[in-house]
Amino acid sequence: METTLPLENCVFSPQTEHEPPVAGRIMAKRTPIRNNSPHQLEPSDRAILRELLRNGRATNAELAAAAVMSESACFRRLKKLEERGVIENYTVRIKPAAVGLSLTAIVSIGLANQSDDEVVKFEKAVAKIPEVLECHLMTGTPDYLLRVSVADLEGLERLYATVLRRLPGVARFSSNLVLRSVLNRVGLPL
Repeated sequence: METTLPLENCVFSPQTEHEPPVAGRIMAKRTPIRNNSPHQLEPSDRAILRELLRNGRATNAELAAAAVMSESACFRRLKKLEERGVIENYTVRIKPAAVGLSLTAIVSIGLANQSDDEVVKFEKAVAKIPEVLECHLMTGTPDYLLRVSVADLEGLERLYATVLRRLPGVARFSSNLVLRSVLNRVGLPL
């Protein structure tokens, strides 16, 4: 049994995208599927973001070329990415050793308890410590992982003695020293 589609739901399809339509070769019309999720990105948005990750100082013209679009359309898309909070800020990466911060440590921290009040106090206090580059609330043990950057072992010892062990709610902590960073990506897999 042969199925027939109404003609208004069909388009004539070429053999390839460069050939003219062939009479008698009919395909159902494809309607573009739009995902309106705020987390969904258009391919051009991804191209703009990839270029910015590669070169944070890219001009609008360079971004437009990477996304294969006009400069005005690129500018509008970039502004939308900023307004939606996809782009949080523009920053520069500094080589730590070049500014005298040659020791990186991963610090594991366990809290005495995880009441909402203690967690908030700890997180507010740790956010004020310039040597703490990252702070992650973890599942399991430890409660938090911090990535800290200091000049040397003496700097790490000083940070422990004067700052980290005085953080609110800290019951225990330990650290691992980074011997060498094998991979340190800033970008995301777009």
